[in-house]
Order: sequence, then C-alpha cells, then structure tokens
Amino acid sequence: KFQGTHSSEASVENMAKKKASALAAEKDDTANADADEVDERQPFQCEIGDFVKVKQTLDEAVVKAVQDLDYNENYYWDNVKLLLMVIACAFAMVAQFFPMEFPGSRPLLGVCCAAYFVASSVLQLIVTYIEQDCIMTTEAKGPATAGLRIRTDFPRFSYDFQLIVQRNLPESPTSTTILKVFKYFTEDGWFDEDSFEEDVAKAVRKFESEKYD
Repeated sequence: KFQGTHSSEASVENMAKKKASALAAEKDDTANADADEVDERQPFQCEIGDFVKVKQTLDEAVVKAVQDLDYNENYYWDNVKLLLMVIACAFAMVAQFFPMEFPGSRPLLGVCCAAYFVASSVLQLIVTYIEQDCIMTTEAKGPATAGLRIRTDFPRFSYDFQLIVQRNLPESPTSTTILKVFKYFTEDGWFDEDSFEEDVAKAVRKFESEKYD
C-alpha cells in the first residue's frame, strides 16, 4: 500500500514538473516571438547623403507597404531574368571547363560566346525597355483584371520621391504622389518606416479610388 501511494505521489509530482516545464517553454517561445517582432520593427539608419542607398531603402518600404495591402507580388519578369542569367552562366562554364584543347575548341567557344552575348543582351533589354523604373508588379486583386505596376523616381540631389501607381496594362492611367524625403529621415539618417508606409498606402488607395493624374 505504501509503495502504491508513493508511486502515485511520484507520478503526480512528475506530471506537475512536466506541466511546469511545458508552461515555461511556451512562455519562452512567446517572449522570443515578441522579441523577434520588436526586432523586425527596429528603426533603420542609413547614410542620407547616399542617394542610391536612400532610394533602395524607400523602394523596399514601398514593396512592403503594397504587400501589406494584400497585394501579391508578381515574379514573372524576375523569373525570366534569373533564367537568362542561369543560361548565360551555363554557356560561360562550358566555354571555360569543357575538356577540349584549343584550337579544336574554337567553334565551341564561338557558340558559347555568342549565346552568352544574346542572353545578356535580352536581359539588358528587359531591364531597359520593359521594367524601366518599375520596382514591382502585383497579381490582380478582387474584380480587377490586372495587377498594379509600381514605379518610383528619385532624382539626384532632390528631396522629392515620386511614387507612380498604375495598372499593369499598356497605356494605363497613372496616379503620382510626391513624398518629401525629409519627412521620413532625421538628420542622422533614422528612417520613420511606419509613417512612410502609411503614406504609400494612401497613395495606393488614391489610385484604387480612380483619382488619376
């Protein structure tokens, strides 16, 4: 009888310890998740004299703000560019490592060089004539027949960041919003991402309400 009672008490004690450990682990996971969320929203600082870095920072914030409005990014042209780069690299590797002595490999080298040039040229044409100043395109949302095409422009030595929203269709009307960069950066380069994303969301909603240029 004593042994049975002792075993029951031990079992209860073990269960209590396991439950306490589980609660502690759950509490730690919640704390870590909260900490990660806080870390993700930590203020960002960049060199405000570096216009390329400032534009990159703003472009990334624009993409995030648009995605937060439940727009899914369309990666079609990104995938095409990646495919072209893979093809170009494959021909370059063949030209470099194919086990054939020169000058017997001259025709192969010519083909590889020509293919590399074509792939690189097509890639450059996509960037220059199709993407242009576009930083993202989205999938269609709701009843819309086409997604959004988001373009930005930030002239050098200017405080005006232009955000242009339109449908991803030829000759689509545009809605342009001018965002003053000094509203979102301190003198030390700290970026007010939340305020910027709110203004980007307003610009997108303005386009959705058909307030065009």
